[in-house]
Amino acid sequence: MRILLLEYVTGGGLTPTPSIASLIAEGRLMRDALLTDLAEIPGTAVRFMQHDSFDDPTPSGGYVIQRVRVAAEQVFEDCWQAELALCDAVWPIAPETGGLLARLCRDAEAAGRVLLTAPADAVTLTASKLRTIATLREAGVPAVPTEAADPSLPPNLPFPIVVKPDDGAGCAGIRILRTEAEWWDWSTSTGIAGWVVQPLVAGEHRSLSALFSAGRAQLLSCNGQHLRMTDGGLELEACTVNLKEIDWDAAQRLAAAVAAAIPRLWGYAGIDFIQTRRGPMVMEVNPRLTTSYVGLRPALGINVASHVIQLSRTGRLPAPTRPDGRSVRIEIPLHHAN
Repeated sequence: MRILLLEYVTGGGLTPTPSIASLIAEGRLMRDALLTDLAEIPGTAVRFMQHDSFDDPTPSGGYVIQRVRVAAEQVFEDCWQAELALCDAVWPIAPETGGLLARLCRDAEAAGRVLLTAPADAVTLTASKLRTIATLREAGVPAVPTEAADPSLPPNLPFPIVVKPDDGAGCAGIRILRTEAEWWDWSTSTGIAGWVVQPLVAGEHRSLSALFSAGRAQLLSCNGQHLRMTDGGLELEACTVNLKEIDWDAAQRLAAAVAAAIPRLWGYAGIDFIQTRRGPMVMEVNPRLTTSYVGLRPALGINVASHVIQLSRTGRLPAPTRPDGRSVRIEIPLHHAN
C-alpha cells in the first residue's frame, strides 16, 4: 500500500512564521510519530510532504520514507494533487479551521483513495463545536453547554465564560472573560461572528484517545491535558498519555456514547472533556490525530497506525484490552518555530 501522509502545517500548506510556532511544534510531533508507525508496517511505502524550510525527520528503527519537497505555500496545491494521483491511501492531519481538514478529506474521497481518517462529513460536523455539542447532548452524552455568541446581547451563561472560534483547533483564539464589561470590550474589538460561548467549568482537563468505526469505539488511553493561562487565553504546554488512576469502564462508556452519537467517526480520534466532581463533560471531538498520539507508542508499546490500517481492510476494531504500560508526558515546545 502506497500511503501519503500530509501534516498540513509542516507540509507546505502554511508559510512557517513565529506566529504559528505552537502549531508547527505540535504538527511535527504528530507527523514524526505517525511516520515511524507507518514506516514499519509490512507492505507499506510511505511518502510525506514537507516544506523546504524544515529538516528531515528521522524515524526510529532506520525505516525508509520518501519526502516530497514543497518549495513554497504557493505551490502546495499542485504538489498535493500530484501526490494524490500516485498513492493508494491518504492520512491527512490538519486544523479543522475554515473547513480545511474537511476539504482535504473530500479531495482524497474524490480521487478514490482510501482515507485513513474520518470521512469529510464527520469532519464537517465535528469541526463545529456548536453542532458537535448539540448532537451529543441530543443523544444524552454529557457535554459542556455551548451557545453561539450574539453581538447584541451578553451570553445567557454566568460569568466567568470561555469564548472560542466555533471551528477553532486546539487552544487557538480561546479567551476567558470574567465580567460583562470584559465581554463588551472583547466583542467590540473582535467581532463575534463564528464564535461560541461556554461556561468556565471547574475540573481536570482530560482527553480520550480511541479508535472508531460504525458507531462503535475502542478506547486506547485516557490522557491529562496541562494548560496554562497566557494573557487571558489558554495554551497547551504538555499532555500526560495513559493516566493510571482513572475509571477505565467509565472512560470506555464515554467513548462508546460519542461513537453512537456520531456514527460516521472512523479511525483514530480524540475526545476532549473535563472531569468534574459529577462526572465527565465533553468539550469537543477531534476527528484526526491529536498530540496524545505521540505518547501512545512509548506508553503502551503498540503501533496504533497498524490498527488503523487493519481497520481499513477488515472493518473490525481491535479486541478490547485494558492498557498496562506507563504514563508518558509529552511536552509541547511552544516557542520553537523550526
